[in-house]
Amino acid sequence: MIFSPGAFGPAAAGRALTAAVLMALLAFGSPSKPAWAESQAVVVEQAEFLVSVDDGQGRERRIRADIVPFLPNRACFGWQIKLSDAPPVIRYREVLTLPSAPKFWSGENDEYSSHRFSADRTTATTEEFAAPKDGWLSSRWCIAEGDPTGPHSIDVYIDDRLARRFEFEVRAP
Repeated sequence: MIFSPGAFGPAAAGRALTAAVLMALLAFGSPSKPAWAESQAVVVEQAEFLVSVDDGQGRERRIRADIVPFLPNRACFGWQIKLSDAPPVIRYREVLTLPSAPKFWSGENDEYSSHRFSADRTTATTEEFAAPKDGWLSSRWCIAEGDPTGPHSIDVYIDDRLARRFEFEVRAP
């Protein structure tokens, strides 16, 4: 399973700059908590699960679906969530659960990876800070050779509260 940092939608823009700003805030932040950091439930305005397939000609087609074709190096899937009154920075956790262990996980042997994997290798947990772009957050994974088919799920938590659960199936075409 390959994590694809080029996430869907507006949330994908400016991640490097966002990371730099966040690191600066963490390094030089004030001792008091900013108003936007106060723990309050965020409201999900819209949530979408998207599937994209490269047509082999360099064009990508995206649709809302809950079936992902097993097309290694061509098919990707992901989510995007729009938050009402999103604060400037959000802490989110994504938990991707597979029916069995894949041949490999992106970032599995990288101590600096934002992904952590369960002992049985069926679950990847990613924790990140992000700056919503026009209220949107998103993430995306791509199918790789050796990935399992069958039912999958992604749980997205924002500030430790379940914001959305996406259930989908990876199937041979």
